[in-house]
Amino acid sequence: MKRRLRRVMAADGRILIAAMDHPSFRDSPHEGLAAYGRTCEILRASGADAFLAPIGSIKRFADAFGPAPIIASVDTSPPIVERAVERALAVGADAVKCMVYPFSGDDSIGRAQRIAADADRLGVPFLAEAIPGGFSRGDLRTPDAIAAGARIVAETGADLIKTFYTGDPDSMRRVVEYAAVPVVILGGSRRDDLRGLLQSVYDAVVLAGCVGAAIGTNIWDAPDPAAVTRALWHVIHRQATVEEALELGADARAGRSTTAQAEGAAQSRS
Repeated sequence: MKRRLRRVMAADGRILIAAMDHPSFRDSPHEGLAAYGRTCEILRASGADAFLAPIGSIKRFADAFGPAPIIASVDTSPPIVERAVERALAVGADAVKCMVYPFSGDDSIGRAQRIAADADRLGVPFLAEAIPGGFSRGDLRTPDAIAAGARIVAETGADLIKTFYTGDPDSMRRVVEYAAVPVVILGGSRRDDLRGLLQSVYDAVVLAGCVGAAIGTNIWDAPDPAAVTRALWHVIHRQATVEEALELGADARAGRSTTAQAEGAAQSRS
């Protein structure tokens, strides 16, 4: 478990996850997902530390992921939950992730406990995505609900928690402290304000103590995914300010240093 977790995380204990599991639930095609392999190659060369992907894409695009760690997004519906972790290992995943909906009244917490038990038995890191009340409950996006939801999900046995940014560093720091396991923030819906996205990640990681971010739509649906990825990498791993990150991200647009960055990231894990 510790060896696999060290492989998933970068050498500094932080992580930028390129969330690429959307083809398993999106109701419309997107260019970045249609050109899945090429998108993965671009993001890996621009600094993505790990990829979150569905089982099918892990099988089909192994070459595009290259040496980057892969977190398998698994379904926990019965009876699939009984073999979910084993199936992820069979296709070469380094960790597993599932959705959990505290306060929703469903059985997702119990299913997460099953994933956690199997992950512990097989020595696989488990990332749980905590969505208080489910995606329709906007009233449960308060800092207290996010913090309480993160801790409930952590108590299933998760090694990492992925959840919402609360909106300010002080309340997010309470989430981090209360969760008691490392926290990454999710990127959320597509936004045109790159500066705002970088500020959220800076506040969550540099100021509040999150270990990283899992960003999907805001990377692969952006006009310049390489520039966004590189800017995020510098915020997460170099504590770059928003202004510095915007400038450094422009290096990706010009094609400078992205290959060296990817090679450096791979070497830091070896």
